[in-house]
Amino acid sequence: MPPISARDPRAGMASPSAAAGDVRTLSLVCPAHFLSHFYQLALPPLFPLIRGDIALDFVEFGAAIGAYHIATAALQTPVGFLVDRIGARWVLIGGLFLNGLAFVAVGMAEFYWHILAAAALAGVGNSVFHPADFAILSSSIDERRMGRAFSAHSLSGSLGFAAAPVTVLFVAAAWDWRSALIASGLAGIAFAAAMAAASGALRDDRPRGAGRAPFDPKILLDARILAFFGFFALSAAAGSGLSAFSVVAFIDLYDTSQELAGGMLTAFYVLIGAGVAAGGIVADRWGRHDAVLGVSYAVSALLLVGIATEWLPFWLAAAAFGAAGLSRGIVNPSRDVLLRSYAPPGATGAVFGFVTTGFNVGLGAAPVLYGWAMDAGPASSVFWIAAMFTALTVGIVFLARRR
Repeated sequence: MPPISARDPRAGMASPSAAAGDVRTLSLVCPAHFLSHFYQLALPPLFPLIRGDIALDFVEFGAAIGAYHIATAALQTPVGFLVDRIGARWVLIGGLFLNGLAFVAVGMAEFYWHILAAAALAGVGNSVFHPADFAILSSSIDERRMGRAFSAHSLSGSLGFAAAPVTVLFVAAAWDWRSALIASGLAGIAFAAAMAAASGALRDDRPRGAGRAPFDPKILLDARILAFFGFFALSAAAGSGLSAFSVVAFIDLYDTSQELAGGMLTAFYVLIGAGVAAGGIVADRWGRHDAVLGVSYAVSALLLVGIATEWLPFWLAAAAFGAAGLSRGIVNPSRDVLLRSYAPPGATGAVFGFVTTGFNVGLGAAPVLYGWAMDAGPASSVFWIAAMFTALTVGIVFLARRR
């Protein structure tokens, strides 16, 4: 009879060595996720400086950013299948190396087409993170700490978003925009090398040897997996409008300053982070993950409706906006744990790669609707639309539960 591992349910409480192994895994996966989000926001703040050296207009720069996200969206699902076929660790390491190399290339660019090609290459590298990260965490982390591990993973990405603009602008002010991008890229290459040296801490659940099951794309047509694709798309659609238009909407509705309205958006994201941290504990201690999703998003939708009605005084609307962010954040760890439970053994990479492509769909499609609504008026329509998308995610949750 084989020995009972530290992660085996028969082993009772997890051993100290299992806890140490979890820490080692998170110390590699979370910084990689931080860098993936850092790279997504490293280029836009530098546009005015790049434009001073290389002739390009807003449309061309937008096309470069678009090439990055299109490459990511197109490849995430195929990369997920690759992760399940050959393992996640070297796919993750290779993707981070490629992402870093691409940003070094952008920093050395002399012509616009160099930037365009390097941005697309960076998007290829970025496509590995969601399928590879979740496959590794799913296989490496003790079940008792899975929710908190997903919480740490989500927080690391949020910190990457927050750190990118201030970091690249600081380095560019001290030296120049090329130095900022080259240094950012070298950081990714260096950490990819560190991950390669410590790759033993990264496990995956792919079947091995003669017992390897064939890869069947039909697993992605399971009703619960399709429901989660819709969940990610609708959630991203709600968030994209609030990110892009809530500042303008609050200025119009309450005649407040741009600085105060911007501070409200910052507070919204800070409270999302607080919700993610709390949500990890909730996910580990309460098994009803679908109820966490449904209740949290229902509360968020109701708070957004309260703002949209224009009945609330300014400070109460500001508090409701922050509380809506807190409710959104609580969802993330339970969402990831629940989706993991739906993924067949050996298909975690493919499932997470596919459903997180819904993010790109929501982020790409929804801003057009919000922009049209803002042009047509009133400004409160931003919150009505975000509330609608948020409420639809609640329906998706219960549809998946019934299936």
